[in-house]
Amino acid sequence: MRRKLCMISLVYIFIVAFSVYGPLDLIGAYTKADAFSEHFSEGASVTATGNIVRKEIKKDSTIYYVNDATVNCENGTLTNTSFIFKLDSDKIPNKSKLNIEGNISLFKRATNEGGVDERDYYNSLGYYFRLDNVAVKAVDTGVITGFDILYRLSKNIQGVYNQCLSGEEAGFLGSVCIGNKSELDIQLRELFQMVGIAHILAVSGLHVSVVCMALYRFVRNRGLGFFGSGCLAGVVAILYGMLTGGSVSSVRAIGMFLIYILADILGEAYDSRTALAVMADLLLFENPLYIKNTSFIFSFGAIIGILFIALPISENYKNICKWKQRLRISDNGFNYDEKPPIFDRVREWIVSSIIFSFGITAAMLPIVTYFYYETPLYSVVLNGLVLPLMPFLLAFGLFGGFTGLISIEAAQIILYLPHYIIYLYEVIAAHTLDIPFSKVIIGRHGLLQIVVYYLVLLVVVNFSKVVKFVKYTLLGKKPQDNPREILKGYKAMLVKTIVLSLICVVVWLIPEKQGFEVDIIDVGQGDGIYISSGDGARFFIDGGSTSSDAVGKYTLLPFLKYKGAGHIDYWFLSHMDLDHVSGVLELLSTGYRIDNIVLSSEIPSGDTLNQLIALAQANGTNIVYMSQGDICGTKHLSFKCVYPFDGITSDDINALSLSLLMEYDKDCDGECDYSGFFGGDIGAEQEKAIAASGQVGHVDLLKVSHHGSKYSSNEQFLSVLSPDVAVISCAKVNRYGHPSAEAVERLSSAAGKVYYTMNSGRVRVRVGGVDEYIGAK
Repeated sequence: MRRKLCMISLVYIFIVAFSVYGPLDLIGAYTKADAFSEHFSEGASVTATGNIVRKEIKKDSTIYYVNDATVNCENGTLTNTSFIFKLDSDKIPNKSKLNIEGNISLFKRATNEGGVDERDYYNSLGYYFRLDNVAVKAVDTGVITGFDILYRLSKNIQGVYNQCLSGEEAGFLGSVCIGNKSELDIQLRELFQMVGIAHILAVSGLHVSVVCMALYRFVRNRGLGFFGSGCLAGVVAILYGMLTGGSVSSVRAIGMFLIYILADILGEAYDSRTALAVMADLLLFENPLYIKNTSFIFSFGAIIGILFIALPISENYKNICKWKQRLRISDNGFNYDEKPPIFDRVREWIVSSIIFSFGITAAMLPIVTYFYYETPLYSVVLNGLVLPLMPFLLAFGLFGGFTGLISIEAAQIILYLPHYIIYLYEVIAAHTLDIPFSKVIIGRHGLLQIVVYYLVLLVVVNFSKVVKFVKYTLLGKKPQDNPREILKGYKAMLVKTIVLSLICVVVWLIPEKQGFEVDIIDVGQGDGIYISSGDGARFFIDGGSTSSDAVGKYTLLPFLKYKGAGHIDYWFLSHMDLDHVSGVLELLSTGYRIDNIVLSSEIPSGDTLNQLIALAQANGTNIVYMSQGDICGTKHLSFKCVYPFDGITSDDINALSLSLLMEYDKDCDGECDYSGFFGGDIGAEQEKAIAASGQVGHVDLLKVSHHGSKYSSNEQFLSVLSPDVAVISCAKVNRYGHPSAEAVERLSSAAGKVYYTMNSGRVRVRVGGVDEYIGAK
């Protein structure tokens, strides 16, 4: 019966997956999102009513999540939708019904690979737009909901942590114990993410085990019946889930716990696979797009990995320990009361923890790299050190938080242990990050490769079962009855399983080989061009923006990680304007590996150049200077400096931009298969000089100079280059008026087709054609 329910649940999950990811939406997964896009546009004025289901403090404001909403505007009425809005105040209670006015703001889409897709994220949670310029017209609170008890309790507990611990420790403990991430230190979160232990910051099954399962077993051992114990622990679990914000991982864990209690009450055996599948169904019934949510995938993926990979590997080691104990007892005269030496027990516990951690790491590797494009190599050992302390951190953290509501002095004493555990975590994480190869950038592998990886890993993990089936069932051999030979067999099987699993992991860590391509990235008002040579070398031209904050951290680096680019061989910088170099300065300051930075030999001195050189020296990056006629590249791809001319000077740094002619020779036969021109911010005067120099002719790709300024894209220059494709990199809103109507008119007449990053997002150019990121979504 249990497995039948599991199979039925799996069928629905597959239908949802096909509807969401496949070509045909069988269950109307996108109905609400499509209905919204049909009714409303950016900036539309609306009135709305709905119920606040939760609120989240972000910096100095509060985000309210509204469900069961009705939205009215001049185009009509939309019912049963959901949205978010932001206020400076957190006074509106959860579960309130409100009436508000505001303007529709559409969630932003990612415009480059690796970028954050705000629309996909919120749609996966069941929210379809944001209201800005909000005016709250009315709030209806119930007698009980008006007190906002759980939210205030959460704030008060966080206040206890703030009084008893330092800022980052209080924020960490608040995130771990009560799911409050508003005060979590960003640098600490990023540190834990980089070393592979960020999962401890989320409320998950561990919390349910420490809080709810411990309570259930405690009252059961005190003589309370299954029903009474189950009701008490179940109510506590639900309240704890509400207190911590009701995240996907906590709903999954609490739901499985409630199914466990129900099985106990009914006298049925609990089946974790069925419980997991049922909880997935319940969440997907509510919102099918949860199946695209990162938290959903990680939460359910981790449990699947534990059940099908980590536990089977660990079971092999448990069998080894069991047979060792049997042999020890027989060798010592069958003294069954004799316990193994303490050293052996500690060693077995450590080895067991590491093997289990390795199993989870191997199971989660494709998921981690699919979303983050990199993986921390030492997370296996690190999790083995961190996880055993988590129950103590959580138990003392919660106990101290609740005690502090009565006595701060008592809470300070209780929270000493969490303080030292958090400090230990920080020290371990910081030192791990200093170890060479602490993280490996491998890029995103395809879905087919993920499927193949898991199929192979499942075969490897169940290798012992396959061998036994072949030997004893198909070949009819007698099972071994010698205890020492049985132990030897288990050891050999464990070694083979781990070695073969390790081979799977190592193969997965190899980045995919890329062909030749040019990616003009959408950086807003600026330039950023990634070029793969097709023979393993990676190049970049410029990398900056004046319209996007932290363009290096949030645009360039995620794109490079997505591509599996752990380093750049040559990074060309046309000149020192910030819209061309700000992201490069960021990457150098974070330690991202850039082997060589290439500048024009005529580049004028200045503060930005001095800053760049200092950062390059600190990062171990070479500075290379190119003069007119110099060539840099590989046997397949070359970049020739065609400008500035030797000895030229100018007060305008744009006029001294490094200008490059790119030529790609696929077969190394001396014939150019694809060519491109990149001119930084040169103007019409420099373009005419380049055209007259005879160094350039027809090109396949023109990266339009100076973002489409009316002072560039000279007619004579365009006539000489006669590009098949021209790409303008600029922001939709900028103070320079880019691209100008005059430049666009000249380009439209001279080029085969003109693309704009502000409309297309990332524009990728290959020998076979052009594709746009936004157009491809």
